[in-house]
Amino acid sequence: MSHYRADVPAGELVKAEIRSYYEHFYAISDTPEAHQKYAELYTKNARLIMASNEANGRDEILNMRQGMWEKVAKRSHKPTKIYSFGGDSEEVMLYGTVDYELKDGRKTNVDWSARSHFTHEDGQLKMDFYQVYLDSAAMARAK
Repeated sequence: MSHYRADVPAGELVKAEIRSYYEHFYAISDTPEAHQKYAELYTKNARLIMASNEANGRDEILNMRQGMWEKVAKRSHKPTKIYSFGGDSEEVMLYGTVDYELKDGRKTNVDWSARSHFTHEDGQLKMDFYQVYLDSAAMARAK
């Protein structure tokens, strides 16, 4: 079983396609050399907000993604739960933790949550909006 699989609370209607998307998304997110694959998981005009950083469109998302790995040697997302905005919604919230190992050898664990909106582009499910909420100062406290 994938460690990228999150629980879905009872009564919530999170589409199976979205649950599968996240498993694939976080596996790619945790692969250091998969920058292009990561960017392609978003629509051409997607908006990504990561803490205080924002990227609009795949080119900016690709640049942001490369920057996310500048000081990071390894990371491992552990999504915990996914919540639907109800019914057959294309919008969800989720939360989990991420373990980081920095290139200088320090390690840390960070809680995060995110809001996503999905659409289909070129016959594939993709995010057109993704906003991650996390404590960006946690990296400075790494031990």
